[in-house]
Amino acid sequence: MSTAAHTARADQLAAAVAEATRHQHRIADREHLPLLAIPDNPWLADQVRRLHTAITSRQARVCPHITGSPSVVYAAAWTPGLLVCPACVGHLRPTDDAEDGTCDRCRRPANELYAGIVQTGPLLLAYGLCRHCVRRTGLANLHPGGTP
Repeated sequence: MSTAAHTARADQLAAAVAEATRHQHRIADREHLPLLAIPDNPWLADQVRRLHTAITSRQARVCPHITGSPSVVYAAAWTPGLLVCPACVGHLRPTDDAEDGTCDRCRRPANELYAGIVQTGPLLLAYGLCRHCVRRTGLANLHPGGTP
């Protein structure tokens, strides 16, 4: 790849990251979610690692709009290995009420879930944790009502 091509690719990646940041802020404002710029939390970092492994091992499922060009990509902890573009984000919705009320960490039903979205590069990863898991992961300080 030429220097010009590397520069163009870096510019595309920077634009995708900036666009992902805008998406994250809009979603966080609309849904009253905490903002996490990087997955510095061990549980979130593990979710991102698993997604990366699915991508690099070609096990990830991707919407047809995702190409090799840098762009905003959405994923959700409740649908491991699925990556979608902003236009297909509806495919990440939980499949039923039971899944919608299940903690993404312990997989137990919960009356109340603490939702969040973390950004790493152009990737936005959504999650929902029960009160116990939001405390166990150390994310309680980001979620009103998640502390004892």
